[in-house]
Amino acid sequence: MAVVNVAACEPDLELGRGRFRSDAFDLTSRLGAQWIGATVFATAAGNAHGPYHYHHGVEEWIYVVSGSPALRDPDGERVLAPGELVAFSSGPSGAHTILGPGRVVMFSVGARGWGESFVTVYPDSDKIGGAPGVMFRRSQALASWGPPGGVATAAAETAGPAVDLRSLEVTPAVADPARGDPPVSRLSLRSRLGARTWDATIHELAPGEAAAPYHFAWCLEEWLLVLAGSPTLRTTEGQTQLSPGDLACFPEGPDSAHQLRNDADGTARVVTFSAPVDRPRSVFYPDEGTVRIHLSDHEGFLFRLDDQIDYWDGEPGIDAPV
Repeated sequence: MAVVNVAACEPDLELGRGRFRSDAFDLTSRLGAQWIGATVFATAAGNAHGPYHYHHGVEEWIYVVSGSPALRDPDGERVLAPGELVAFSSGPSGAHTILGPGRVVMFSVGARGWGESFVTVYPDSDKIGGAPGVMFRRSQALASWGPPGGVATAAAETAGPAVDLRSLEVTPAVADPARGDPPVSRLSLRSRLGARTWDATIHELAPGEAAAPYHFAWCLEEWLLVLAGSPTLRTTEGQTQLSPGDLACFPEGPDSAHQLRNDADGTARVVTFSAPVDRPRSVFYPDEGTVRIHLSDHEGFLFRLDDQIDYWDGEPGIDAPV
C-alpha cells in the first residue's frame, strides 16, 4: 500500500507557461486511484497555479499544505492558511485560481471513474474547453442557447466555502453498528462544503480508537490524509505508523482492505475522502465475516457472508421440468 507525504514529496513536473507556472507531483497514478484525482502543486510567489476557471461536471477541493497562497474566486482574493480545505462546486460558483507562494493538494471528482464528460470555462480569456481537449473562444460560436453567451456568469454566484481541518470542532458520534460506524468523534463536511459527488469526514481518534473496522468496498473509493498524531494503518501488507501529511488511497476491492487505528498516546486527527456518494455499494468486513449492502447513503442491509445463497434460490419455476 503506497503512502505519500504531501508536505515532503519532491515535485517532478513543471507545468504552465509565463506567470502560470507550478511544480507538480501527481498522486492519482502513484496511489492507484480510480475515481478521485489528486495532485500536489507548489507555486512560487508571483506565479499562479493556472488560469482562472471553473468546470461543469467536476467538483474540485484544495487543501493547503504550507505557505500563504492567495485564492481568487467570485468573491475576490483572500490569503489561505495551512490546514484549510476549500470547495469548488461544478459551475460558475466554483471559479478559482491559486496564487503563490504555497503548496496545495488539488483533489477532483467527476472527470474519471464513471466516464462523465466535462467542460472548462475560462472567464478572463472567454474560452471554453471540452473533451478530449478542444478549445474555442465564445465569440467563435456559430450559435448559442441558454444564458447570454451560452455560459452563466460567475458574478451572480456565491463562492465555495472553506473549513480549517486542523481546528474544526468535532463532537463524539453515536455508534451505528449496522452502518459500521464506531462511537468515535467524527464530522461529515459534505453539507458544509456543498459537495454533491463526494464526501470528506474528519475523525478524531483517542488512544485505542479506530476510525472503522478492518474493511474494503466495492463501488467506493476512499482516501486518507493524516492531519495530526501518529495513527497506525493496517492493510493486507501489515501495519504502518503514519505521520501528519501522509496521504493514502484505497481503491475498490479486497486488495485495499484497511483499518486506521490510534495506538499512540496522543490524539490523532485524520480526514477521509470518499466517492461516489449516495450510490449503491458493498462494504466487506473480513474480521467479522459480514457485508453491508447500501442502496444509498440512507438505506441498506447487513448480512453474514456465510448466509449467502445460490443465484437461482427461490425463483418461481426453477424446479420446473425442462
